[in-house]
Amino acid sequence: MALTSDKQSSPSILDLINKTLELPTIPHVLVKLNEVLADPESSADDVAQVISLDPAVSTNILRIVNSAYYGLQVRVSSVNLAVSIMGFNMTKKVALKAAVFSVFAKDKERSFTNFDPKNFWQHSIFSGVLARVLGQGSSNFSGVHPEDLYICGLLHDIGKIILLESACDTFEGILNQAATSGRPCDEIEQEELGYTHADVGSVLAIKWFLPEDLTIAIRYHHAPDRDPFHKTLSSLIFLAEQLAIREGKPPYAKAPTHEIDPALLETVGLAEEDLDALVAKASEEFLGSGTPW
Repeated sequence: MALTSDKQSSPSILDLINKTLELPTIPHVLVKLNEVLADPESSADDVAQVISLDPAVSTNILRIVNSAYYGLQVRVSSVNLAVSIMGFNMTKKVALKAAVFSVFAKDKERSFTNFDPKNFWQHSIFSGVLARVLGQGSSNFSGVHPEDLYICGLLHDIGKIILLESACDTFEGILNQAATSGRPCDEIEQEELGYTHADVGSVLAIKWFLPEDLTIAIRYHHAPDRDPFHKTLSSLIFLAEQLAIREGKPPYAKAPTHEIDPALLETVGLAEEDLDALVAKASEEFLGSGTPW
């Protein structure tokens, strides 16, 4: 997948971001997990041993395996058994979610003129919950694990956090322009930087060896019609983000909302009359999920 800017004269997004931003290194638990999962001789016990070194990851694994999705008759308290039930692929994705919070959610007390980290993470979490609930309501995602959809929604805007940490003054100026003009943040990013937070997030996903569908959904979540590979998924994430903004959980101050395009709903596999009930269900799950902030 060639990551290139829309600007003819710009170098590749990958090269440009590597030169201008310091991307976080992959968390230690994911490094070890990648090593274990790459070994065909690895067992669930080997994976569980790595997981058990990180309390946040262990807690998430156990919470998810005991969720209604798996419908188990007895409560699982063993990480080894949880890994066996969930499988290696889902275990890695859950570890990713926990690792992201540990890497990026440390500065939630910082504040900027038009960006509040606490509100941003609430937006991200609610977008994840919406993506999961909307996906469960559509036959187009019948073969997709709900947690996959949640993680895509959770991480769709992770590039904004990287820009705030690595190009703080520039990005704060972009956010101020967006709030003053009412224009979408990504349009101003493209003009000022030559790339957007979606590009930054997708490059991080590549460098962290994350699944291809997640990487592509992050890149195209503002332009799902341009997604040549996973248009249905990127459309779902775009819809989830827009509904989160509409419900009063924007990623930054005065983030604009868009009319919900019937073509977008058709791609996702939902009807407009389905949305109110699904949003209400997502709101209930969000409030009952014990979110960090």
